[in-house]
Amino acid sequence: MSERKRISILNFDLSDNSLGRAYILALALSEYYDVEIIGPAKKGYIWEPLRDSDIKITKVPYSRLPLLLLKLPAILKKIDGDVIYAVKPRFTSFGFGLLKKLFYNKPLFLDIDDWEVGFYLKKRFWNRLSRFVHVTNPNGLFWTWLLQFFIRYADRVTTVSTFLKNKYGGVIIPHAKDTCFLDPLRFKNDELKRELGLAGKKIVMFLGTPRQHKGLEEAVEAVLMIDNPDLILMIVGANMNGKYEKKLQASRSGRFFMIGFVSIKELPRYLMLSDVVIIPQRITPDTIGQIPSKIFDAMSLARPIISTKVSDIPEILSDCGIIVNPESPNELSSAIKWVMENPEKASQMGRRARKRCNELYSLKTIRRKLTRLIGGLI
Repeated sequence: MSERKRISILNFDLSDNSLGRAYILALALSEYYDVEIIGPAKKGYIWEPLRDSDIKITKVPYSRLPLLLLKLPAILKKIDGDVIYAVKPRFTSFGFGLLKKLFYNKPLFLDIDDWEVGFYLKKRFWNRLSRFVHVTNPNGLFWTWLLQFFIRYADRVTTVSTFLKNKYGGVIIPHAKDTCFLDPLRFKNDELKRELGLAGKKIVMFLGTPRQHKGLEEAVEAVLMIDNPDLILMIVGANMNGKYEKKLQASRSGRFFMIGFVSIKELPRYLMLSDVVIIPQRITPDTIGQIPSKIFDAMSLARPIISTKVSDIPEILSDCGIIVNPESPNELSSAIKWVMENPEKASQMGRRARKRCNELYSLKTIRRKLTRLIGGLI
């Protein structure tokens, strides 16, 4: 029997929620390859939901430039896979991968799940300029912009959306899920609901890291428009000390409930609390190429879903979700109200979503695509 090939998946910051994408790719590849996720942890710790990951995660040193250059030989030595798979065109992932390819002649894959430069375009001119000249930050605007010109040196490119595919080429590999694990028949929510003091409540859930471009203000407004004291908005995955989270809490009522990070293994129990899951993305440079991974968690667990006309979301939720215009709390509120008033139709919609997730967005589906890509190269 031939020895299994090794794949080093490079993540630019193990403390960041971008680790979730690296984990999806690693999980899909781990059936046929020995997979390790490698990267610096800027905050010194692994992103909370994946601290008990079954995939090996290895930290490497982090420093600002030029000190980081002195650590590069030791970092490159740790990246010892037969194939290098960098997640995001950032210096401490793709930059490391380019150097490994240059000096060690390793095949290099690049995964692009966001338009990285787009995150800076919503900033004002002087703010962008000040970020651009801070070249000591290896993952700052200057290096992120510069690495755009090196994407063509990757041997293969994978993306998550039509926008990113049109911009960078490559193959779309969605944020797939383990639909066998994320099976609604395996999880009950009554006990957890009582533990949280939410018995008898109807729950509108947002799952993920709260950010302004994700439309949380519209979500709060939409829920409060509905005259039902038992209907609450629940945010799962918040940084309880974050500035944005505190801003949301400042305007909260008794119908707003927020909890912190949840382990990926505990995630299904929380999602099953929801009567409807909302993903109210705004249209911004951050989101035009983005596909929120949590859409597929909700689909796999057959939850009714409401989202917005952003990126490929309408196609993903075709016939199995409700699509509203972004930044429209009135439309969002009407959609939530429909779900609450039509529980059987909403449940049927959720079952269609699970069926679609099984067919198009399961781990076994992307595993076939990835193994063809990697097998064709090595």
